[in-house]
Amino acid sequence: MLGFVALMALLPPVRAVAARAWGVVGAALAASRAAEGRERQVAEYARRYGISTELASEIESAARAEGLDTELAFRLVRVESAFREQAESPVGALGLTQVMPATANELKPGISRAELLERRTNLRLGFRYLKQLLAVYDGDQEEALTAYNRGMGTVRRIRSAGGDPANGYADLVLGARGGSPVNLVRHDSAPAPAAPLHETAPTRLPSGF
Repeated sequence: MLGFVALMALLPPVRAVAARAWGVVGAALAASRAAEGRERQVAEYARRYGISTELASEIESAARAEGLDTELAFRLVRVESAFREQAESPVGALGLTQVMPATANELKPGISRAELLERRTNLRLGFRYLKQLLAVYDGDQEEALTAYNRGMGTVRRIRSAGGDPANGYADLVLGARGGSPVNLVRHDSAPAPAAPLHETAPTRLPSGF
């Protein structure tokens, strides 16, 4: 009997079925490990920024869905809104990522103010916009962040005049000279007073983005 089982195991169809089964098991284990890793990461971000695990999970999930670096995503939300979901700037930028309604309408035509203030929608659109700006500026984080803050039109105009559009905003997000702007205390979540947010309404993204 044992000899028959051993013989069957050597047959190609049996080996193929076994290989597929092991593949499914391996994929399930990998997915489980990845999920556990994300849970640990979310818990660490929640602790670091002094926010709820639920909000940290939403930010991580939105960043992953939009293909944006997770660390950059958290830093952006920290500076833009200090993690306040109903934040509104003097010029009308809304929500956690302070998306301008005109920009949101470009990304999701017909979106309402209420929809833009919804946590998940706001995160997805803000991260999507920054991801697109990174593509426009060939991955230059400082330039993309400056455009996120000041508008692409302002950046282009200043560059065309031979100037530097940097206004300190990128340093607030990235940390001056590469250092982290986070000190693991709640008061550090407050946005520092820099240049006015969203100096001008952003221009349209190039076609194809």
